[in-house]
Amino acid sequence: MKKNNLRILVSLLLFIAIPAFAEKISIQDAAEMAIKNNKDIKIAMLKTEQSKIDVDKAWSKKFFTVGYTAGANTYLNKNFSKTGEKFQHYLTLSQPIYTGGKLKLGHEISKENLTLSQLNLDKVRKDTILDTVKAYIDVYDAMSTLEVLQKSKETLNQNLKTQQELYDLRMTTKPEFTEAQRSVADINAQIVEQEGNIEVSKEALGILIGVKDSSQIEIIPFGVDDNFTSTVKLDEDLAKLKTDNTEYKIAMKQNDLSRKNVEVEEASFKPSINGVINYGTLQGQDRFGNILKPRNFSTSAGVNFSWDIFDWGQRKNNVRYAKKTQEISSVQIDQTLDTVTANMRKTYFQLRSLEKSIKALELAVQKAEESYEMEKERYAYRLITMENLLQSETSLRQARVNYAQAKLKYYYLVSKYGAFLD
Repeated sequence: MKKNNLRILVSLLLFIAIPAFAEKISIQDAAEMAIKNNKDIKIAMLKTEQSKIDVDKAWSKKFFTVGYTAGANTYLNKNFSKTGEKFQHYLTLSQPIYTGGKLKLGHEISKENLTLSQLNLDKVRKDTILDTVKAYIDVYDAMSTLEVLQKSKETLNQNLKTQQELYDLRMTTKPEFTEAQRSVADINAQIVEQEGNIEVSKEALGILIGVKDSSQIEIIPFGVDDNFTSTVKLDEDLAKLKTDNTEYKIAMKQNDLSRKNVEVEEASFKPSINGVINYGTLQGQDRFGNILKPRNFSTSAGVNFSWDIFDWGQRKNNVRYAKKTQEISSVQIDQTLDTVTANMRKTYFQLRSLEKSIKALELAVQKAEESYEMEKERYAYRLITMENLLQSETSLRQARVNYAQAKLKYYYLVSKYGAFLD
């Protein structure tokens, strides 16, 4: 994928100004590292190189070839006694004159395959970048959740300390104190689990970007414009799919190839004509040394004509099969366009929905914070139980997690929307 196309996916992410150190990787750095190091991309690049070789091979088939032939025959009678020998050797130059268009079509098909390989390479790059953005966001998500848990741990530890003091003064009951202890033990278990999730997420990201020691990866927080949908026009972007979308281009190219394959199968009904020139000892010699003497050298020129006349309908069936394949590829063009159109629309409306949800979730966090503060005051006057207080803290924690996850999902969908136009 071209560098400017990479920016379509990644430059939409507006980075927060944070001092960068060598061990830190931004989301744009991760995308560029994936393009450079990802094994799927390397495989696709090698396949493109193979396609270039196929173009050269198809081109060379249109021109003459030179071969060398040598033979030695021993003649025996009915008693298997040797009666004589014959030796010969010569060079043969063969030039295709007429093949019914098969060589020309073969060259054209090889170039179409090269274009298809390049499009597939673009798709692998695009998919890899999206996978990298998703993996990067997964790490960010896991770290954001850990941050929320650690903030809850501070609150619960403070609560436990208060409960310990009250319990020592006989101002609270054993069940209340035990519940405070349980809440701290539970949050500690969640933190350990989340630390494991971070390591797993980093490992997945490291595989994509080619970093072996994934534990050393440090991501840089980022954000995007929360009103992305106001900057795009869905109908105009949908109209661009036929010219910009890689999957649609691949479907179109596959249809072009299937059409060429029909022509190749139809060309099999036509004869083939090759011009041939032989030079050397064309007449068999009874001694090996005689084939090296210039006086025994001769030249012949002629034309070889071949034509398959009857094959029990095999070529006819090959043409029919190729035509059905071409019909399938034609239907797949419309199917691909329908799919990418529907997915793009879905992504757009998911973004619009999230824009509303993020604002609501942000308010939910504020409300949960206010509610928790109120619950702490109520608990201080013993108007509610410890269980009620901890439930309020859990609700606050979940509200913070939901808000962070919604924003991260929004970031990913922004990149996904851009990928439809690449």
